[in-house]
Amino acid sequence: MSNRSSFSRLTWFRKQRKAVVSASDKKMPNGILEEQEQQRVMLLSRSPSGPKKYFPIPVEHLEEEIRIRSADDCKQFREEFNSLPSGHIQGTFELANKEENREKNRYPNILPNDHSRVILSQVDGIPCSDYINASYIDGYKEKNKFIAAQGPKQETVNDFWRMVWEQKSATIVMLTNLKERKEEKCHQYWPDQGCWTYGNIRVCVEDCVVLVDYTIRKFCIQPQLPDGCKAPRLVSQLHFTSWPDFGVPFTPIGMLKFLKKVKMLNPVHAGPIVVHCSAGVGRTGTFIVIDAMMAMMHAEQKVDVFEFVSRIRNQRPQMVQTDMQYTFIYQALLEYYLYGDTELDVSSLEKHLQTMHGTTTHFDKIGLEEEFRKLTNVRIMKENMRTGNLPANMKKARVIQIIPCKAPVAWLGQGWGGAGAGGFHPGEAIDRLPLCTRVKSRVSSGLRLRAPVCCIKCQVEKTPVKHQLTQTVLHGSQASCLGYELAGEGFTEAGDLRQARLGIPCLIPCLPKPGQRPASPLHRGA
Repeated sequence: MSNRSSFSRLTWFRKQRKAVVSASDKKMPNGILEEQEQQRVMLLSRSPSGPKKYFPIPVEHLEEEIRIRSADDCKQFREEFNSLPSGHIQGTFELANKEENREKNRYPNILPNDHSRVILSQVDGIPCSDYINASYIDGYKEKNKFIAAQGPKQETVNDFWRMVWEQKSATIVMLTNLKERKEEKCHQYWPDQGCWTYGNIRVCVEDCVVLVDYTIRKFCIQPQLPDGCKAPRLVSQLHFTSWPDFGVPFTPIGMLKFLKKVKMLNPVHAGPIVVHCSAGVGRTGTFIVIDAMMAMMHAEQKVDVFEFVSRIRNQRPQMVQTDMQYTFIYQALLEYYLYGDTELDVSSLEKHLQTMHGTTTHFDKIGLEEEFRKLTNVRIMKENMRTGNLPANMKKARVIQIIPCKAPVAWLGQGWGGAGAGGFHPGEAIDRLPLCTRVKSRVSSGLRLRAPVCCIKCQVEKTPVKHQLTQTVLHGSQASCLGYELAGEGFTEAGDLRQARLGIPCLIPCLPKPGQRPASPLHRGA
């Protein structure tokens, strides 16, 4: 009898699995179907065995709990994620499934519940003009703090701006790029410059600032009505650009800084924060859960990710779409708990330093020492160092204990010991002084990364080509680093600034010939 029962359950699971992975579905390398790849998100039925209960985690136990859940390739995280309710059973979707609204949905089975959907004002003569694929989502003890929306389609851009105006929203959080892997994930719903009118909402670009992990755009919006114009409003769009096409960000640091900026820019009495990705459930849910659990961490000194995700799935199904996103939430919360917010305003730096020098911890260390101790405890996963540890790459490392992690490595086509550095503005990379055998690779990497300036900030007895390095000179915002002579493919000998064959400006430093003095005293003593 037990064999027949086991066979029946196995047959049931195979049928459900076949419904999930169809021939038209694409797979990620790790076998997980992600929101971006699917034109239709197929859902597994709940297991007949019933859900498992998960309890809140006190913050002092968070690190140990994450370590346990991460064992065996995050097996317990997957089990916890798979125990979540889908959210489809509790809700009805009559409005979203109407024939007039089907073209407004980017994915046919990622739909807003009738009870929590955002209702627009009805436009005279247009049936179902009150519908948009967007749902109210609660924050931590804050009703309707967010609106989770799909990325606007060309057909829904006008409705999107109408929603922003009617809901009095002052902040839009965008968590997808317009195209990923050559597929449109979101239609561009703002002008690059100047003004554009969407429906009856005029949108004017006021400012745009591009940073390493995100872009901030500011718009002035104003409805154009027959009975006269209303007062304009300022709307900020924060566009997180560092979410990779596959999976989740390598580190949660960028997301935490992004979330802090969202909180800073959103006015106190504004309407709901509009959050969208492509389907409006995966990355959108991840962002909302991190925000809520950080608030819970402050208020109750514990987090309850499972309960909160279960609750918001009743407001919009499938919020937090993959187990990788679910795990990323825990990683972000641990990062925040262990290291907190270390960003400072320049005006408060002196006062902060005085405070750090004057405080002691339970380790009998002053604040600065304790902060540095936290840095030394940052765990680096060995699997993230595989490329640098390859035998072919070990000889390229000056110090074998210092090698780049896999994600930020600056790729040359082979390992070379450099790493991308997340700076205030995009496109920064850091590296150690090259070994004698690696000078040619270093210059090649600069060309491939389109780096116009190479700044050497060290003083050594001998350079990789056995010349003394002591000179650096600044020219405005650029630096000429005098230190060694380069000769090789595409380069000429000597000179502060030369053009490579690829036509990219590149600094090629050199030293004076033996017996020759530097041309200017400005070149001395960097």
